[in-house]
Parts: sequence; C-alpha cells; structure tokens
Amino acid sequence: MSELLFPPATKLATRRFPRRDLYPLIKDDRVVWDQTLPGFGLRFHASGRRTWIVFTRIRGVVSKIHLGNAAVVTEAEARGKAQLLILEAKVRRDPLARRKQARATPQFHEFCATYWRRWAVKWKPRTIKANDVYRDTQLLPTFGKLFLDQIDEEVVLAWFVKYTETSPGGANRALGMLSHMFRKAEDWGVLPPHSNPCPAIKHNPRRKFERYLSEAELKRVGATLDKLEKTKPLHVGAIRMFLYTGCRRNEILSLRWEDVVGRYMHLYDSKTGPRQIDLADAAQETLRRIPRLRGNPWVFPARCRKDGHTKSVINFWRKEVLAPNGIPPLRLHDIRHTFASHAALESENTPTIARLLGHSRVRNSERYMHLGDKPAIEAAEVVSGFLAAALAGKPIPFANEGRPFTR
Repeated sequence: MSELLFPPATKLATRRFPRRDLYPLIKDDRVVWDQTLPGFGLRFHASGRRTWIVFTRIRGVVSKIHLGNAAVVTEAEARGKAQLLILEAKVRRDPLARRKQARATPQFHEFCATYWRRWAVKWKPRTIKANDVYRDTQLLPTFGKLFLDQIDEEVVLAWFVKYTETSPGGANRALGMLSHMFRKAEDWGVLPPHSNPCPAIKHNPRRKFERYLSEAELKRVGATLDKLEKTKPLHVGAIRMFLYTGCRRNEILSLRWEDVVGRYMHLYDSKTGPRQIDLADAAQETLRRIPRLRGNPWVFPARCRKDGHTKSVINFWRKEVLAPNGIPPLRLHDIRHTFASHAALESENTPTIARLLGHSRVRNSERYMHLGDKPAIEAAEVVSGFLAAALAGKPIPFANEGRPFTR
C-alpha cells in the first residue's frame, strides 16, 4: 500500500461522512482513508489484522461494507469493488441486500444452534456437557461468524494446529465434532455433497495405554481386597466386578439390582447402547457377597452426592489398594485392559473380546487379537476364573499354552 495514497484521515472523508456517523462503525480501530475515492479506506484492527472497507450512504444511512482481508485482496481489487458498490448506492440499489440474497448458506453459529437442537437429544448427559465445552470454547469463537461455505480446509487446519499445541486429544475430539456437523449439513441439504473440510486433516496420534496388572500385582491386589472386604465390602465388590467383567466404570457403578438376572447383567444405558453381560461364577459370587440396602435399588449406592460413589471408589483404588502395594498409578479403566489382555492371552478372537468389552467396533479390540474361537459365556468364565485365581495367589494355567502368565 502506498503511503502517499493513504495519508491520515483527510477533510474530504470527514466532510462527506461526519465523525458522529463513522465512530459507531469503527470505534477504537484506526482507519486510513483514500484521498481520491471518498469512503474507501484501510482499517487497522487492534489484533493487527487489516481489512479494506468502504462507507457509502444506503437510503440515507451511512453503512460500512467489508471488501476483504488486505493480506488476500489487493488494493486495486478492493478499489474496484468499492467503486462498484458506491455506484450501486447512487442509483438506489442496496448492495448489502444483494450480498445477503447471494449468500444462501447460514453462518456457523446459526447452523450450530440448529445442529444442537436436532442432534443433542441423541447424546447422553455427560456427552452434552463435554460437547458444550468444545462448542463454547473452540468452535464458536473460531468459526462462529463465518458462513459455512467459507470454512475450508485451510481455515480448519490453522485452528486444529493451534489447538493441538495445548490439547492434542481435545483437538481430535473437537475436529471429530466439527466433521460430524458438516456431514449433517450435507445430509440436511444446507451444503452440497463433498463440502466437509475435515476428512483431509490427519488426527493427532492417540496415546496408547498398554498398562495392565501382572500376575504378581494381581496377587498383592487380591490379598489387600481380602483384608478390606469386611470394612469396605462395596468398594471391594466394585473392584472385583471391574476385574471379572471388564466393564466400564459407570457401567458397574450405576448398576441396579434389577439389572442382574440369573447369570446375566443387563446394561440399558451403556456407552455403545443396551447390551448383556455374561457373568462368570466369580462375578456371581462377588454379587452374592455384596450387602443390599433395604429400599435402595443400587448395587453400589452413593452415600453423598450423585457421583459420590464414583470418587469414593477411585480414591479407594488409588490410596488403599495400589499405594500400599507399591503398584504404579493405574486408572480404573486400565482394569479393562487387564481383563482384555488375559482374554487375548487365552487366545480369544477379536469378535469375542469385542463382545466381552462392549466395543461397538471390532477394531477397538484388535490390540488384544490372538487366535481361537469360544462362545462369549465360555470366554467370560475362563478369563474371570484365571483372574480370580490370580487374586487368590494361585498360579494361572493357560489352557492353550499350559504355562502360568509372566510379564
């Protein structure tokens, strides 16, 4: 941009557009006006961004029209657009109305509200809470004012790279949500097919948690659980059920007595939808030893707030089971890995492991893949039996190898 072409604000500009009309439109930003084309200027934002603008009177009202980012649109292009818009206003055409009519797609924040209204009803409360955070802290601040067809791969990639610097996992989840929003925009006819800018962007590598309890650690854990069973039967029972079923944390801690029928456990609100758990003898015996509270439907009831039992069991696992035995930190979710790893070492096939763990996609269980093919109920019995033996300090004989498990 030529410094001679754009000196500080001139009398010509301020005379044509009084300061009282301009100030609400530019506020604290600085604008450098063109001497030869009144109303045409370059706006310097506080953030450092520069945009071409033009002011013109439309039906007697001073209106500001953005002509583009100065880093993308050249001075000559912006000047040509400004001249055309000023000419349209002089012949009593409304260039803003024409622009709005030409823009058929909604802004992101408008579509986001529609998407939430139509799709959030399918989510669980915890999912809604998490997705609300991604929407309010990432998606709306970044894309809210853009029209859907303005959000291309370059724009999304710039945001994804910046977000990855602070939270790689969060960036992956937010990108997945954004991609789904674009897929629904295509399905609902808001955008044409193949408008999704997200598939070409590669997700950040996921951290793989391969930690699980060894035979020696299981023996120490079992001895500790035996000692604490009289004083904390609910906590001990919850840990044993994690080990014997491979269920997720909330699937066990939100279990009701009415969900247990015979040797089956029915989960109606599982992460992957309703499913049935095959209870091995060890799991059934654990449930029989758990005291029932009269009038309370929960197998593991909370004594305080709604999630009290969850935090209580987590603290019990960390401070009273792992720490005294010198076992490195291990999440409750890693107990699922212990169950799955023993299933794999016993040569259960991937579909069987997927069913035992409640994976909706078989590929989620592929890291435990070995050969073999047993019905799920038999597999649950075998794996739970081995884990029960390990907790009791007995050797674990693997049927397919005839040797105890060592790490």
